Amino acid sequence: QGRRKVYIIDEAHMLTDAASNAFLKTLEEPPGHVIFILCTTQAHKIVSTIVSRCQRFDFRRIPSELVCRRLQEIVDAEGVVVEPEALRTVARYAAGSLRDAQNLLEQLVVSNSDGVALHQVEDLLGLGHGERWLELASYLLLGNTSASLGVINQAAWDGTDLRQLHRQALELLRAVMQLQWGSRESLDLPDHIVAQLGELVGQLPPWRIVKALKTWGQVNMRYDAPSTLPLELAAVEICEDLAAPATGAAEQVNASAPVASRPAAARPAPPKARTPQEETATAPSDSPSDSPEPKPVTQPTAAPQPTTDPPVAPRATPVAESGSLVDRWLATVKVLAQHKGKKYNLGALLRDCKPEAVSIEGDTLILIFAHRNHMERMQEEIDDPKGRRLVAEAVEQFFDRPYEVKLSLSEDAGAGGTSPRSAQNSPLVRAAMGMGAKIVEEVEE
Repeated sequence: QGRRKVYIIDEAHMLTDAASNAFLKTLEEPPGHVIFILCTTQAHKIVSTIVSRCQRFDFRRIPSELVCRRLQEIVDAEGVVVEPEALRTVARYAAGSLRDAQNLLEQLVVSNSDGVALHQVEDLLGLGHGERWLELASYLLLGNTSASLGVINQAAWDGTDLRQLHRQALELLRAVMQLQWGSRESLDLPDHIVAQLGELVGQLPPWRIVKALKTWGQVNMRYDAPSTLPLELAAVEICEDLAAPATGAAEQVNASAPVASRPAAARPAPPKARTPQEETATAPSDSPSDSPEPKPVTQPTAAPQPTTDPPVAPRATPVAESGSLVDRWLATVKVLAQHKGKKYNLGALLRDCKPEAVSIEGDTLILIFAHRNHMERMQEEIDDPKGRRLVAEAVEQFFDRPYEVKLSLSEDAGAGGTSPRSAQNSPLVRAAMGMGAKIVEEVEE
């Protein structure tokens, strides 16, 4: 019925030498009605004698403005409502692939029949923390160690995907590098983000941008259950290296002086950014100093002595003896994260109990859990003498007095112990929603 017969050979570079030689005989005298299409992402691996007998067509990434224009045409033809900024975000996230952009748009339209807004796109893609990415990139470039660690840990507490945190911060650092060397037209970011990054460029020497980008880009986030440690180590390496003296003369003058140290952050929330005077005192100078006088340094704070008994919670001075309940609870969970009870890590279980779900009634410390299984496992650990002792010592250490610990389940958790919001955070549920599924009702198993 057709005048042509088309054969599509996908991943053509995977052909063996014997198969390539056999195929070459057909290509040397191809039938007039046959068309062969060889698809590959590694054209250099195809035998040169085959390449010389083919027409080559290289596919390139499509600019985001063209992708956005095509998505708008699809939205108008389908009669659905999608915010323009939501379409631009989908186009940027697709990274030049129209197919990926159309698939994302289809998922959003199917999942939100009443219309698609920007926050729904950000929820699906895990991009709802744009200000946090910008804060982290700024702190890294300015060499603010404590604030960088605070942003990373706060993101982990809020349930943010750490892979997205790493990826978005890396994109912003790359954008700063492009702005530094006058490549603004290649950026695909909102104008207000570009403007804020442009303000940083004038405050930073070029070597600082390159060092931060290389160190942050080498972080490996390919594990199934990423922890904050790789990001924390990279942040410390970037910030502390940036704060090192830049000239040998300064090192010789300060050789006998105590090294300045920064106290660790007491809580995960990022502190205030450093003043220009503080930045001048800690960052390396871009020009040689005119005076041989040493730079002012601060006395190091005394570090807490490590405990010699692993099962017992460290008896370090509380982070904030007169601090808020949130501070005390965060410090308690951080200490218990270093200890394993009968079966489980105590800190990991207590992370399910958010600071706002902790209260004190008389001599009782009430902990409200969001998941039933976490509460039941914690109750099992408290019933064990070792787990009960570790929890009691940590609570007494940071709350300045002993309390009886009582566990409770959040009302929002329902009978199954899983709230609708937490159910949507499940990878399996999100994958189903990505294919058009919607949560109608949750029932107990």
